[in-house]
Amino acid sequence: MEKLLALATVIHVKKNEVLVQQGFVARQFCFLHTGYVIAYITDDRGKKYTKNIATNNDFIASTVSCILHEPSKFTIKAVTDCTLLSLPYRPFRELLFQVDDLKLFYIHYLEKNWIIAKEEREISIVMEEAQVRYEKLLKSHPAIEKHVALQDIACHLGITPTQLSRIRRLRK
Repeated sequence: MEKLLALATVIHVKKNEVLVQQGFVARQFCFLHTGYVIAYITDDRGKKYTKNIATNNDFIASTVSCILHEPSKFTIKAVTDCTLLSLPYRPFRELLFQVDDLKLFYIHYLEKNWIIAKEEREISIVMEEAQVRYEKLLKSHPAIEKHVALQDIACHLGITPTQLSRIRRLRK
């Protein structure tokens, strides 16, 4: 833990501050202590697709960009004021190969949160009704609507803001 904390820097970011800009190489791997962050892709016409919503105790990074040292395909932006623990990716990765407990933690976290959760989300978008997806999101993140724009939530759920508005109206 001492070696890990020696690499880490606590950073405070303000609402709407960009952590990683689409098209630029990411170099940090962050642990989100408090706040909400979204990862989104903007297409050539300026349409935004919300890839991920992160909150307290989530890791957030453009990992492919860090690993391949290529430009990130998406932007990571704070949607609230946030406190993060920032780790430079290359030294963090070197430390992974030196400390078995850290390596096992990292593998477990990736499997649980980035492989299993990603697959479940992909299946949910194809197989479940929008209402079910919305209810699941609220169950796992009860305060999300207070912090994340409804437009971003709708996009994350794979629906339009109008569809989300109808679902929310029926729920009340």
